[in-house]
Amino acid sequence: MYIGIIGHFGGKESFNDGQTVKTLNIYNGLLNSGISTIDKIDTYYIKRNPIKFLFIFVKSLFRDKKYIVLLSINGRRLLFPILFLLSKCGKDIYHYAIGGRLANEVEKYPSWKRYVSSFKGNWMESHELEEKLQSLGVKNAIYLPNFKKLNVLEEKDLDKDYIPPFQFCIFSRVMKEKGVSDAINAVNRINSKYGKQIATLDIYGPVEDDYKDELFSLIESSQNNCKYCGIIDSSKSVETLKSYFALLFPTHWKHEGIPGTIIDAFSAGIPVIARKWQYCTEMISNGKNGYYYDFDKPELLIDVMEYAIVHVNETMEMKRNCLKKAVEYSESHVMKQIRREMGI
Repeated sequence: MYIGIIGHFGGKESFNDGQTVKTLNIYNGLLNSGISTIDKIDTYYIKRNPIKFLFIFVKSLFRDKKYIVLLSINGRRLLFPILFLLSKCGKDIYHYAIGGRLANEVEKYPSWKRYVSSFKGNWMESHELEEKLQSLGVKNAIYLPNFKKLNVLEEKDLDKDYIPPFQFCIFSRVMKEKGVSDAINAVNRINSKYGKQIATLDIYGPVEDDYKDELFSLIESSQNNCKYCGIIDSSKSVETLKSYFALLFPTHWKHEGIPGTIIDAFSAGIPVIARKWQYCTEMISNGKNGYYYDFDKPELLIDVMEYAIVHVNETMEMKRNCLKKAVEYSESHVMKQIRREMGI
């Protein structure tokens, strides 16, 4: 039996955005679980080469009974009506939602409720999003967490103690909207307050073109408090992050889904300090595997970082809880649920 995956594979280019990573994770997860008959219907070609996309899509219709679809807002607008028709023609459509805005979109576009309700399932990364969709009458919404194939660190490999300077990190797309400037300014402010380098920040990830000038200007003026460390292959995230004190996630996007960077951090046994986005509490238990602060008070990032530094023993005790939480987002755990839902 062939399964079609409709999502952004990125053609022959390399992308590090959440949609592409999630699409590739599903594809590789199915392969790793023993499913090798998979058609890749790459939405990358919708704009770059629409004839190629149409050819691949139509070809898949002759052999795929089941489809997993992972779409951005533009992809949903274009393909939901087509997928609705396919579901009425006997195709099993499983929609694995990207991000955390589907409930808002179903409210905004009334026809979408009919579309998504026709699918075999709508897989939501968040319990809150699942419940919101069900309250809107989308009864086939179910919780299915984001996941990654990572080798979760063993407890025996956790750092046992920590001394200044306290090393913080960011591991995501590098852009203003991810709060990178906020993090740099927070580290500088803390060091200025203490009159010495008590905190540092390492930044990993692809830099958005329109943010490069601001980023490197901020780094240059940070007096060696902060540095950009390039792009690290996702398979090396645990090894890269395991020695850090904490990961910072001061996002400007309130409707983030379940960010892969936090799964990376938990798998490496490091706590997360996060701005309280909409689904934050489903991942982070305040004081147990990280700290969060009021989304509407971004200036509190400094206070929370200081608290973590002052209460270093409390922060270090969180590491075991991070490893336990990481298991919930492991490939093997989530693929069992996917195969059960699809009957494969």
